Amino acid sequence: MAPLNPHRSSILHLFKARVAPVDIIKRLGVPSRTVYDSISRFKKLGTFLGRWGRRRKATVVTPDRIKAVKERTRRNSVRSIRKMAKDMKISRSSMGRILKDKLKLTCYHVRKAAILSVATTKKRLEISIKLLQRTRTEEHLVTVFSDEKLITVQAEFNLQNHRVLAKTSDEAFGNGRTIHQASHPASVMVFGAESADGKTPLLFVDQEVKINKEVYISEILKKTLLPWTQKDFNRRHWMLQEDGAPAHAAKLSQQWSETHLPAFIPKD
Repeated sequence: MAPLNPHRSSILHLFKARVAPVDIIKRLGVPSRTVYDSISRFKKLGTFLGRWGRRRKATVVTPDRIKAVKERTRRNSVRSIRKMAKDMKISRSSMGRILKDKLKLTCYHVRKAAILSVATTKKRLEISIKLLQRTRTEEHLVTVFSDEKLITVQAEFNLQNHRVLAKTSDEAFGNGRTIHQASHPASVMVFGAESADGKTPLLFVDQEVKINKEVYISEILKKTLLPWTQKDFNRRHWMLQEDGAPAHAAKLSQQWSETHLPAFIPKD
């Protein structure tokens, strides 16, 4: 609706008080057209409010264009707002209003996802059922979860979001614009395990232990996990569950776990 004339309420107030239109024009100092139009509209509508539809007609966000955009997104929802606006020869902001305000659409980022095969889905379902059955006998309370993490001293940053504010390039360089990236940065391997009863202290693995991926997990378990479980080993049998990392699925790691932990859940 178009904005109302600020003098309209005063004009109608004087008109209701039986003041002649000529006197209203002199008293308020407004154009005669405004006074007579306001009085005429009041006689027809019974109110001083304006009529709907008096605003400027839409020339870009029209019903036909909204329908065309809706049909395009229906055929292919993976579209660029900028390219659609360029193809239809309208501004990007107008295209955004059509999609957001008129069609109630939201732009989502495309994500990567692993597509499971039928065999993998069936196998995971079987494993999930077996793990769920263990909760009936409270075996989940004696399950030990272990993992390791390789921590490097190299700084992490994002090329898109990591910014440095400075007046000159030299000033930005001094404020940390350039981050050194080494081919083989200094690192340390940290190992830990936990269950419902507690967790092991973090173990910083020696460099000489990491001979290869088939050996170092068994060495870690000998140093950390076994002494921890021996504290309560006579009362209950601990059960070790690991993820599918190559070091965990290695033959030596699996054999060691099966020997020292009778209830070990194998990789298969």
